[in-house]
Amino acid sequence: MMNKFEFFKINSKDGEITTQQTLILIGVAGVAATLLAIVPWLAFLNYPFRLLITIVHELSHGLAALITGGSFIRFVIFSDGSGLAYTAGGWRLLVIPAGYLGVAVFGAILIMLGRNHRWGRIAMATIGLVMILFTLRYAIPSIFTDQLLGGVLTTISGVFFGALFLLVAVKASPAWIVFLLNFIAIRAGLAAFADIITVIGLSMPFLTPASSDAQSMAELTFIPAIVWALVWAAVAFVLIGGAIWATWLVPGRPSVQITDRSPKHLHL
Repeated sequence: MMNKFEFFKINSKDGEITTQQTLILIGVAGVAATLLAIVPWLAFLNYPFRLLITIVHELSHGLAALITGGSFIRFVIFSDGSGLAYTAGGWRLLVIPAGYLGVAVFGAILIMLGRNHRWGRIAMATIGLVMILFTLRYAIPSIFTDQLLGGVLTTISGVFFGALFLLVAVKASPAWIVFLLNFIAIRAGLAAFADIITVIGLSMPFLTPASSDAQSMAELTFIPAIVWALVWAAVAFVLIGGAIWATWLVPGRPSVQITDRSPKHLHL
């Protein structure tokens, strides 16, 4: 009879994990990410992820500017979890919403890659490298402005998270890769919805307009901010929901590949 702790050990030579074990890891990651987001006394544990999501948000603005022919000047995050991206030119209709939608895209991609620990490992390494390079290029300039403290926080946080992603990619076991990738993906998805819901609240017609990406879109297009916030919420839902459906619910999709059919246990 299997001891309840034996599930977290692995006996196979190749380190593969089964579909059942992968689903359990994803379930545990989902519960952990949800608790971290909603339980008040876990706020201190949630703080680093708040900073990570803000970095992804601001970098998404910058990437959208670069992709559409504009310039990404610098970005900065602050101790309260807010942030700013300084861009010039580019297609503003894409650059402005890229922050919130970029977080949703980030979560959706990780959900799709989180099915396979090999692709997950590549994703972790890529994210880590990109985060370090973009932080060094676009966060350090903020240190030499009146946003010195924010610039220092941004630089330290970006390099730290990037190095952590690289370390996980190189050292973590397959089970840890699946767990962490899905944990970050689900946390990013929850953050995307939570942030957009906040923007919806700030964009209500009877309130004094607050500074937000939705308000910036309203000023650019003359379409009310609440409309843009609702559109972004719908797009985020399609992205996250579509990623879950395409990854796990598509009929006929092959299960996670298992190369060793011998009994195995999961090792974290």
